[in-house]
Amino acid sequence: MGYALDHTARKRDAVRILFILDQAGTAPGSGAPAGAVAVIKAEKRLQALDFWVRSPDYLAAELMLLHEQNPGEGFLDEAFKVMQGDEPDVRRMQMMRFLFGAWEQIDDSMSQLISLGLAAIKRNVKRDGKVGRTDFYLLESGRIRAAELVAFSSHLAWYRDRAALVARVAGTGSGDDLKVRQYAQAEYQGARWGQVIGPIKQRVLKRLEELKHGAKL
Repeated sequence: MGYALDHTARKRDAVRILFILDQAGTAPGSGAPAGAVAVIKAEKRLQALDFWVRSPDYLAAELMLLHEQNPGEGFLDEAFKVMQGDEPDVRRMQMMRFLFGAWEQIDDSMSQLISLGLAAIKRNVKRDGKVGRTDFYLLESGRIRAAELVAFSSHLAWYRDRAALVARVAGTGSGDDLKVRQYAQAEYQGARWGQVIGPIKQRVLKRLEELKHGAKL
């Protein structure tokens, strides 16, 4: 039973990463692997994007901040959608706090995608021989597979839609930029190394209720 659950979780994680690559990746540019259609440059950005996909309450908090900056862009409506019903609990997949913020081992997920011919990675090596940055590529076959998954299941379409929303929230920010925005939440900043980053659901719901009734910022 434990093996079956672990196997299911690993498949879920790979699907989630696939959709993040598909929706948040940018044009691969020169030097990309053959067949590449998108890239997320640097693991720090990928981890930051994954955190927002896995943490509806933190994503909603960011949407509210964007609403304050751009009231007419529909960010508040998206925040309400993210926090409706039991989604903040059902969709939450906790992450640990490590040296550079929220982080989880993604080698297994990428290995699955690479073995299926859906993705690729490229490690940029410094002059001293150390790895300076790892870039994560979606291949054309991966984009086709993502579209097939969406057509197959509305449940899987949720990952596509959520990754697209996270991509909109993140914009072109680097991994460092996104981490700074996430560290602005006290619960994220205050989590100890190696501990789970705590939820902010109740605080977010309270703020949404204030905004719903036209509270001043």
